[in-house]
Amino acid sequence: MWKPTSLRTMSFPLLGLILMGLTGCSGDHPDTDPLEQVLSSEDPRIRNVMDDPAPYEVQIRYTQIDRKGDSLVFRDFDYQVDKEQYFYPASTVKFPIAVMAIEKLNQLENLNLNTRFYVEGDTLETTFGKEVMKIFAVSDNAASNRLLEFLGQDAINAGFKTKNTGPARFSHRLSV
Repeated sequence: MWKPTSLRTMSFPLLGLILMGLTGCSGDHPDTDPLEQVLSSEDPRIRNVMDDPAPYEVQIRYTQIDRKGDSLVFRDFDYQVDKEQYFYPASTVKFPIAVMAIEKLNQLENLNLNTRFYVEGDTLETTFGKEVMKIFAVSDNAASNRLLEFLGQDAINAGFKTKNTGPARFSHRLSV
């Protein structure tokens, strides 16, 4: 229970390697698929997965944002994306939880990002702003779970539905 006070489908190291490789892929070569480029790496951690991808059930969707004058052009690149195959979203669920928590705070007069709170059974007293920051800075599962307690699972699922996220449903806390 939330109380105010004083008014992994892919291993993180592998995901980090892929993301570092993608950030180095610029829009200089418009016909180059950045996923293909990164996933063909000879790095043994990537090679291990790419040589036998089936057990890892890897699905990647990468959106590259290119500037064309004053406009932005979004280009999607996919690896093994299949809408018929269930994909566990792992840490991607943290983003909407953080956004929904900020939206809720904006609707409440007595609470804001600097309000200190703790979750019953937890020893940490923190602020909403610190927990949102930890979600984005270090992908902190405990921070996400604290905001889940503030929002409630039903409210998160209702938020997914009203925001037309497709067939999304939040069903459990993240492990810590």
